[in-house]
Amino acid sequence: MRVGRTMPVVALAAAALALAGCTGAGPQAHAPSPTQTAWTEAPSATAAPGGGSTSFDANGTAEQNRTAFDTAIRGVLAGNAQADGNTVAAALKSAGFPPAATQVTASTTSANLQPGSIMVGVKIGDSCLVGQWGTAVDGYQSTVAPALGSGGCLIGGIPAVG
Repeated sequence: MRVGRTMPVVALAAAALALAGCTGAGPQAHAPSPTQTAWTEAPSATAAPGGGSTSFDANGTAEQNRTAFDTAIRGVLAGNAQADGNTVAAALKSAGFPPAATQVTASTTSANLQPGSIMVGVKIGDSCLVGQWGTAVDGYQSTVAPALGSGGCLIGGIPAVG
């Protein structure tokens, strides 16, 4: 009798192993494509890495202003994790970031739904501060990236805020 009970378990285990190979979840399935950007988790506002200030510095670089950028955005998201782009852009303006250098992606889709994430970019010199939040990403993330050839920070027909 013991063999009869063991056989179905062995057969199920073998079937599970065989099916696991059909999922395509091999080592390359999750490898980023050459066009993806590696995001780094934004530092906490209190950390101020590299001496970054929590106040915008018009003479500073994008990297030097990252803490101020993250602080302004995290302040909004602390009260509403699904805040829209205009609310975040207004907080950046209040923090001193120039509205004419700020771009945000749409806060609703063409079907009037909430997108998986929203992005905001602020061009400072030849670089951009880019932040992203929403249900499709794990919390808030930001990075400093080179400005695009178009002169903006975000791809597409995204006008400046100001």
